[in-house]
Amino acid sequence: MKKIIIMILAISSFMSNANEGKDHQANNEIKKLIADFAKKMAAEHDFNEKEVYSKFVNMPPNDVIIGKISKPAESMSWYNYEKIWMTDERINDGVKFWDTHEALLNKAQEVYGVEPEIIVGIIGVETFFGKSQGTFAVVDALNTLGFYYPPRADFFRKELEEFLVLAKNQGWSLDDIYGSYAGAMGMGQFISSSYRNYAVDFNQDGKINLFSDPADAIGSVANYFKSFGWQTGGYIAQPIKLSKKQLALVQKKLELQFTAADLKKHKIRAKNLNTSKLGIFAFEASESKNEHWLAGDNFYVITRYNHNAMYARAVLQVSRAIKAKRTAAKN
Repeated sequence: MKKIIIMILAISSFMSNANEGKDHQANNEIKKLIADFAKKMAAEHDFNEKEVYSKFVNMPPNDVIIGKISKPAESMSWYNYEKIWMTDERINDGVKFWDTHEALLNKAQEVYGVEPEIIVGIIGVETFFGKSQGTFAVVDALNTLGFYYPPRADFFRKELEEFLVLAKNQGWSLDDIYGSYAGAMGMGQFISSSYRNYAVDFNQDGKINLFSDPADAIGSVANYFKSFGWQTGGYIAQPIKLSKKQLALVQKKLELQFTAADLKKHKIRAKNLNTSKLGIFAFEASESKNEHWLAGDNFYVITRYNHNAMYARAVLQVSRAIKAKRTAAKN
């Protein structure tokens, strides 16, 4: 019996030492990543290398953030996902937001060619028209995901780099800027690289403020869409009925795979559609039934904001519901 106990203790000790060894190795690898990051910030952006290293080597990861990014809303079924966005409160607030900022939305359409309902739909889905912009310090989110979340660490370290430069240019204190668990900011939830590349001073007051300035938020969302190829009045998406044979055309990739001529060969008519490419997506309408939508170029543009077909459909449905309610109220 004593021998068995001794063996169990020995195995337990071995496993503990092995885990400690793995943890030690992981810690060293993370420290090297942080050291390399600090050198990059110094060499390419004139930051103080020691200050950057000290900042992040002493900042622990946030387990809540890891948990959230591991189970995003887009991983659920469509019929549950839809319930998050298609609410009376969101639609009613969308009408109010549109009425309040009608002049800005019309100006954005004139300048960038993006229809008001799409801009309103994006801001409504992203932050409930600015009311829910996130509760995580952006630097905490990007530190956690850039150094402690291997599946997308390279992407988030790049965003951390962009955020440090953005904060420096904007005169922000790093710990004072809050956003989503993925580091997105403002009314339109721009990640740092998008903030730097697509945000605009739409009211020309000398600064870009996506957090509390609806003008800049509206103009920036419109500029983002234009930059990714939005076509004014272009086809977006509609439900479509498919035969059993046509189900083979349903795609999983976001890139649109067909032309109108391609679909015609499969006896799917797509006449007078203002789009160069088309795609067919399936959405779970219930546990036992799928819905299918025929999507065009503008649908694909919406997925550039969030790379998910369910997200694009949610934005589209919210935008259409807001427009319909606003139109009905005016008639």
